[in-house]
Amino acid sequence: MKYIVYVSQAYRPMSADELSSLLKHSRGRNLDDEISGLLIYRFNRDYGRGNFVQVLEGPTSKIDDVWQRISSDPRHHTIVMVEECPIEQRMFKDWSMGFKNVTAADLEGIAGFSDLGSDQFWKEVSPTSAAGALELLRSFYDAGCHYSDIA
Repeated sequence: MKYIVYVSQAYRPMSADELSSLLKHSRGRNLDDEISGLLIYRFNRDYGRGNFVQVLEGPTSKIDDVWQRISSDPRHHTIVMVEECPIEQRMFKDWSMGFKNVTAADLEGIAGFSDLGSDQFWKEVSPTSAAGALELLRSFYDAGCHYSDIA
């Protein structure tokens, strides 16, 4: 198994409906491919753009396949692989994809939604050799938590 962490910029601001659709599709595909992970979308009002950061983990061949799809996805550009490492155990073993941007009230009806702002989220994440990836995700979230509204 391995994990990857990447960042990218959305071609345009994404609506809550678009993000919800992306999340539902990704969760279904990730379950089929035995991939777990976390996607964060942050809309920065100061710059008028949205950015993604994502960590994905799973079987090496499946991660390689999903990376090819991500790299050619027309919804984002300036896609940068931040980290890629082999792992022995998952950080996000119990869910196909965590997500953060819209409020918990907007997504609470979607199974598997986790609030990154809660202490419970960070207690449920399994510490592994990928602790650096978790710190990157937390710092990205902490920096953007006051931009939680989607344009």
